[in-house]
Amino acid sequence: MLIVAHMSFMISASLCFIAGVGIAMFGRRKKTWLKWHKTINSAGFCLLAAGVVTAITNVILSAGQHLAWVHQWIGLIAFLLAALTLFLGFYSMKAANKQAVRAGHRWSGRISGLAVLSALALGLLMIGVL
Repeated sequence: MLIVAHMSFMISASLCFIAGVGIAMFGRRKKTWLKWHKTINSAGFCLLAAGVVTAITNVILSAGQHLAWVHQWIGLIAFLLAALTLFLGFYSMKAANKQAVRAGHRWSGRISGLAVLSALALGLLMIGVL
């Protein structure tokens, strides 16, 4: 049952990230784009963290192997990059060198997005959906 919760959290997180990036790319004409971008991506990160917790709990309860396949490694990297992206996004509001921090936020977001989608595809491949 935990694996279903893990999959639900991760798919929901991916959808939040896609929506948050879409708002940042196409919604900048509206005054509230930044508020929505931050809110949706923060919710996505919380869902991602919940997915990580359910995955770890599932492995512990089933006495499985930790980080046994590429999906788990890419998922761990995706989680760490998403945390970095979230940190850089909030830090960019107060940073002295806003341009550099925002560039780092954008690039870590791009890389973490690719990692999240790769881990999602590999996970669906693992269970035979793809």
